[in-house]
Amino acid sequence: MSIYNQLIEQGRSKGMERGIEQGIERGIEKGIEQGIERGMERGIEKGIEQGIERGIERGIEKGMERGIEISILNAFDNNFDLKSIRLITGETVEKIQTVLLKNNRKL
Repeated sequence: MSIYNQLIEQGRSKGMERGIEQGIERGIEKGIEQGIERGMERGIEKGIEQGIERGIERGIEKGMERGIEISILNAFDNNFDLKSIRLITGETVEKIQTVLLKNNRKL
């Protein structure tokens, strides 16, 4: 093989190596970018799901708590004594008194 042909072959070989290296680098970069995008999307979706679940749980807790408060107030307004209200609601006398005071009911 002539020197000229050898130089051409070396040039091709180096060009192929560079092309492969650049292809690998670009592939890795795109893979990382896509991985980050997918991770962010999944993270956002998971965050939204968890936020909704927590919101529902808090809403249920607040609703139940408010329902007990209304029961305490209604019972008190209908002349039930603290002992009876405690038996009906399952709340402590201290909690009942707090609810009554918070809602401007006098013992």
